[in-house]
Amino acid sequence: MQLIPFCCGMLLLFTCQPAAAGGRSVTLYLDGARVEQEAAAAGGYLEYPLPGAFIPGTLRVKPLGGGSVLRVELVPADQDRRRAREIARLEERASGLQDRMQALSRQKEIFSAAVKSQSGKAPRRTKANPDPVGSLQQGTEFALSQLESVYRGERTCRRALDALELELAAARKGAAVARIWLSGSRARLSYLTGGERWTPSYDFRWSGEAAGELLLHARLPSPEKGVQYLVSAGTLAQAAPAREVRGDFPTLARYPLTLAGTPGTQDPPGSFAFPPVGPGLPPGEVAAYWRGEYLGSGRFAGAGASEFSLAR
Repeated sequence: MQLIPFCCGMLLLFTCQPAAAGGRSVTLYLDGARVEQEAAAAGGYLEYPLPGAFIPGTLRVKPLGGGSVLRVELVPADQDRRRAREIARLEERASGLQDRMQALSRQKEIFSAAVKSQSGKAPRRTKANPDPVGSLQQGTEFALSQLESVYRGERTCRRALDALELELAAARKGAAVARIWLSGSRARLSYLTGGERWTPSYDFRWSGEAAGELLLHARLPSPEKGVQYLVSAGTLAQAAPAREVRGDFPTLARYPLTLAGTPGTQDPPGSFAFPPVGPGLPPGEVAAYWRGEYLGSGRFAGAGASEFSLAR
């Protein structure tokens, strides 16, 4: 049985949908993404940071609720004074946390040495110290409690430093800042990026007989909370219609597939032959399943392919 032509099937699935009525939406293509974001302009002015993967010349700004766009300026990230001040502030905080980590490390050495010293002392009763065992135990417990406090401080400081380093990395990645003047109070911005995209991933599933099924999934980047994601079957240049998806591994399409050769074999094969698949299927990774059992994975050539072999 031939596959239903991919273009026709996907045309039904990828019904064009409007952008989110607020917030942020990302349409993923095979080679990039279109980002749409609604933003408020305080006093008719807003600044919007563009990511490092921003494709120059693709920014569009549409006024909402009446009004018009008066002016747009793109300032390179390394020339944006506000961004430079924010990076300097974050670097200063990071430097303070690193100093704190060094101080805690020194304290850890001191109290570790104190614990070792206390445990190595021989108890001697004197007139000034009639209970040497109790004194040693008290001193050891004090040093240990201080050491535990240092460990807690190190963990807290390390978590704060890790979070700060993520903020710094994000602040340094920007390509430019869009400065926008409006006669209204809100605008929708859209632009293309070459970073995020969806990756085709397939399942070949057979029950053990000749009849099987081919499933196309979209492997998505790690989703951001509150963002609407859509997937388009083509590239940025093709701008094919998109459909909304949920999760990071949605099923986009499924097609019947007939296995060539003798059906009914009990042993799962290492390779599969079938009639050539229809046009439009992009290449991607594929996983094979036989009677519910996972057999392995490999590379699928996509459109026109008529066989698949498991990677060994």
